[in-house]
Amino acid sequence: MIDLIHYLTNAPWESFVIFFLSIIILIFLSEYSYRNDFLNPNLNRKIIHSMVGVAVSFSPFIFLSNIQPLILATTFLIINLFSYKKNKLKSFHNINRTTLGTIFFPLAFILIAMLFWEYKYNIACSFMILAISDPLSSLAGEYIKKPHKYNIWKDVKSYEGSAIMFLSTFIILMLFSKFIFYQFDTLESFLAIMTCCFAITAAEAMSIKGSDNLSIPIAAFFFIEIFNIVSKQNFIIEFSLIIILITIVLFYFYKRKHLSLDGFLSSTLMAGLILGFGGQKYVLPIAIFFILSTLLSKIGSKDLHESKNGRNANQVFANGGVGLFLCILNHFYQTEQIYYMFLASIAAANSDTWATEIGKLSRTRPKDIISGQSLSRGESGGITIIGLLGSISGSFVIATIGCFLDINTSYLIIVFISGFLASLFDSILGSTLQTRFILIDGKTIKEKKEQNSYHYSGLLSIDNNSVNFLCTLSAPIFFILMYLIA
Repeated sequence: MIDLIHYLTNAPWESFVIFFLSIIILIFLSEYSYRNDFLNPNLNRKIIHSMVGVAVSFSPFIFLSNIQPLILATTFLIINLFSYKKNKLKSFHNINRTTLGTIFFPLAFILIAMLFWEYKYNIACSFMILAISDPLSSLAGEYIKKPHKYNIWKDVKSYEGSAIMFLSTFIILMLFSKFIFYQFDTLESFLAIMTCCFAITAAEAMSIKGSDNLSIPIAAFFFIEIFNIVSKQNFIIEFSLIIILITIVLFYFYKRKHLSLDGFLSSTLMAGLILGFGGQKYVLPIAIFFILSTLLSKIGSKDLHESKNGRNANQVFANGGVGLFLCILNHFYQTEQIYYMFLASIAAANSDTWATEIGKLSRTRPKDIISGQSLSRGESGGITIIGLLGSISGSFVIATIGCFLDINTSYLIIVFISGFLASLFDSILGSTLQTRFILIDGKTIKEKKEQNSYHYSGLLSIDNNSVNFLCTLSAPIFFILMYLIA
C-alpha cells in the first residue's frame, strides 16, 4: 500500500487518470444499479458518496500539488451541474427530493484545496467525516422505524441521525487526533474533539438541499484549525469556556425571540470562528453590532406595535458573512488593511440596521432615494432625515471601537465613511434591484410574496437578505478605493 502511494505521488498525471476513470466507473455502476433496480436509490447514492469521499480524503497524500485535484474537482463540478440541469445521472438526482449535494461536494473541495492544500491532515479528516458520518446519519434517519424528526432550517432531520452524526464524527476525530491535535494533552484533545463534533453536527443539521456536502467539510476544516491556533497560545481551555459562555448568551437571545433556532446555531458557529481566527479585536465589533442592533430593533418594534421572530440564519450570514470571511482571510494572509475592511463591513451592517430601526420613528413618510417620491413606511429604498442620522450614528459607533484598539485614526475615518456610504448603497439597491410585490388592491407593496400579490419591481433573485449582503460587501470595496486615493 505504501509503495503504491509512493508511486502515485511521483506520477501525478497517471494518478489523475486513475482517479478520473475510477470515478467515471463508479458513476456508470451507479447508473446501472439504478436502472436495474439493484439497490434503493438513496442507498446507492450514499455508497457512491462514501467511496468518492474516502478517495478524496487520500488525495492530499497522493498529489503533491493541488493542480490535478482541482482539475478533477472542477471537471466533475461541471459534469454534475450539466447532469442536474439536463436531468441526467438519475441515480444521483432522482431521489424524490431536490438536492444539490453532487454540486456542493466538488465545490467544497475546490474551495478548501485551492487555498489550504498544505493542511493535508485537516483536509483528509474533514472529507472523511463527510464520506462516513454524513451518509450514516442520513441512513439512520431513513431506516430507523419512527425516527424523531425535527426541522431547524429547511431539510427535515432526525435526532437519531444527528446522534449518529455526532458519534461517528467523534470516532473519526479520535482516530485523526494524533495527526491534527498532536501537541494536545488528554483534556485539550477531548475539548477540541467535543467542540468540533458539536460544530460539525450543527452544520449538518442546518443544511438545505444537500448543502451539508459544503458545510460539513468547511466547518470541520476550520474548527480543527482553530484549535491548533489557540493551542499555540495555550488558550484551549479558556477558549472552550468562552465558547460555552457565548452559546449560553446566544441561547438566551434565542429564548427571548431575538434569534430563531437556525439563527442561534449559525450565530454560535460564526462567533466561534471569529473568536478562534480573529480574537478579541474581531469579536468586539460584531458583538456590539449584534447586541445594540438587537436591542434597538426590539425597542423600535415595541414602539411601533410590531412583532418579530428574531434574526434567522439568512439574516445572520447576510450581515456577518463578509466579516467572517475577512476575519478568516486575515489569519491566513495577514495584512493590516484586511482588519479595516472587516470593520467597514460591520460598520455597514450597523449603519443599515440603525437607519432602518431609527428611521421607523420618523413622523414624516420616507422618500425614495432615487425618485424622491413618498413611500410607505418600511418600503425598500426609502430614506428619512432621522434615518440618515441613525445611519451615521451606526457607522460611527463601530468605527470608534478602533480607538480603543490602538488603531490608526485616519483609517477609522475611512471606515466610518465606508459604512455610511454602504448604507446609502443599500437604499439604492432597495429602490432599484430588490424584488417587490404588490397586493391586488394596487396600493400595498411588500418585500415578500404573499397570497393575492404579484411581482411589482426589481429582480426576483434579489431579496432583502441579498441587498444586506451586498451592502456589507460594498463597504470593504469603498474602504479600498478611499484607502488607495488617500
